[in-house]
Amino acid sequence: MKPALLLALSVALSGCASKPKPKPGETLTLAPPLAAFVPVSGVADANDVALFLAGKPVRHGAGLSQIQQTVNYRTYLDEIAFKWKAYGERRTSRQSGWSNENLSPVIGSPGTLLYPFGGPDLLYAMSMFPNTSTYVLLGLEPAGSLPSLETQDPATVVDALFGLGKSMDTQLKVGYFVTKDMKGDLANGPMPGVTPILLTSIGLMGGEVDSVQPINAGGNTGVDIRFSLPGGGSKRAIYVSGDLSNGGFKSGFQSWIGGFSGSTAYFKAASYLMHYEGFSKIRNQVLSQSRAIVQDDSGIPFRYFASGWDLKFFGRYQKPIELFTKHDQPDLRAAYDAIGGGPRIPFGSGYHATPDEANILVAVKR
Repeated sequence: MKPALLLALSVALSGCASKPKPKPGETLTLAPPLAAFVPVSGVADANDVALFLAGKPVRHGAGLSQIQQTVNYRTYLDEIAFKWKAYGERRTSRQSGWSNENLSPVIGSPGTLLYPFGGPDLLYAMSMFPNTSTYVLLGLEPAGSLPSLETQDPATVVDALFGLGKSMDTQLKVGYFVTKDMKGDLANGPMPGVTPILLTSIGLMGGEVDSVQPINAGGNTGVDIRFSLPGGGSKRAIYVSGDLSNGGFKSGFQSWIGGFSGSTAYFKAASYLMHYEGFSKIRNQVLSQSRAIVQDDSGIPFRYFASGWDLKFFGRYQKPIELFTKHDQPDLRAAYDAIGGGPRIPFGSGYHATPDEANILVAVKR
């Protein structure tokens, strides 16, 4: 990347308001130096890409370092930092504290977390299950790969950063992704797929990325990220793209998921899909192979826990949000009413974005 690429486009910077994005081929304006963002040399590795996406200074990679010296990148930095401080950091802190006090005594420290319908929600999987070593996330979005950002046009990279920020907006604010937003924001450009979201999440949590590799999961494409978190030891995040409906849940993919027998399953904002018989395969497999299941009311219908499970209820259950009113569960409401409601959850969960409306069921197989 030549210094001349960083000389001309002027963009005003104030707070976290929306700013004009550069067009491909345009040059970027240098910003006043920030002490933390000192120029570096060398070639960026996977961890540097995660730092760059999370708005943190890279340690290697002259190309990424030069982009970080621009007004345009500082605009992105201000936006991601504001969203993280105002929403994400607060939620992850509350989730980790709640989990240590309430989940760990019930389910222990699961070696593997299976998160169907979670998409790339690694951020809150890590905070809800901080002692887990392997996170397996499943979604429809393509996995993508480690983006080679230093070989791309700088203005195109900055433009893609704003798309990344937009795709993560709902997740940081309320705790889940909107699939249609990700399709538009990360469909093309220099960092397609959800791998950039996974790397950003690790970077925001202060993690260190060791490697990013493609995998084949029973015929489905995916990505395997090895990383570590402060005080958390070595971890692994696997994301696989695949259709979990009965028509798309092929035998090879089903067998691959079966390799995680004895894991803990997690469901949040799962669109009540397993209330339909068209998703009975994944529902039955999770019920048969899981040691424990943690979910809100959008996961497996409550009636499937009628026997063989020890249940613990948190929060309160009134009814689904208006979009999903037909999936009301009177039996779940009766279970909550019978105990006078469960202990309060200090954060929103799934579609119930406020703590006073949230519900979490913890089921442990006998």
